[in-house]
Amino acid sequence: MAMVSTDQLTETIQEFKRAAADAFKHPCVEEFESLEKFISEIDAYVRELQQAYWAGDAKLTIRKLERDEPLDESDKELIRTFLISDAERYLAIENNFQDWLSELKRLVDDLVRRVNTVDRDTIADLRGVLKDAVRLVPDIRNYLDEQERVTKCKGAIEHLDRSSRQMLAKLLKEQLQSAKR
Repeated sequence: MAMVSTDQLTETIQEFKRAAADAFKHPCVEEFESLEKFISEIDAYVRELQQAYWAGDAKLTIRKLERDEPLDESDKELIRTFLISDAERYLAIENNFQDWLSELKRLVDDLVRRVNTVDRDTIADLRGVLKDAVRLVPDIRNYLDEQERVTKCKGAIEHLDRSSRQMLAKLLKEQLQSAKR
């Protein structure tokens, strides 16, 4: 695994900050496509750094998994770190979920109200409301997916059988070796 330095990460985030300032000054598709690329690059750097920070401990946990040795709480924490720490932190810092639900309720109510008077002149309004809902629902679903992912993973870590341990050891090894995980 090619190690990304914190200096490289810092430099990339500073470039991202400049690109974001440009995008805010002159909002256009191209500027925000550029921001998307930066975010993906930063995410890859952060993932690599996390893997590097935890690599030594991960190798010990992998050995325990492969040898069917008992896992202590630090081993379980390491597994959670590799598999779901991103989701756990996302859920902890996301502060719009209740707003999204409220907004979706508002949109549903608006659709119900508008459909009763829809005609040739107002059909575009209905489509506009739908467009907003189409944008919103994936955010809600993603949040709930991450919640479910965390819950399932925590439960699975507590009840590992031999084949699950082998699969988990393989997965951790792959994550240590791949910059794309």
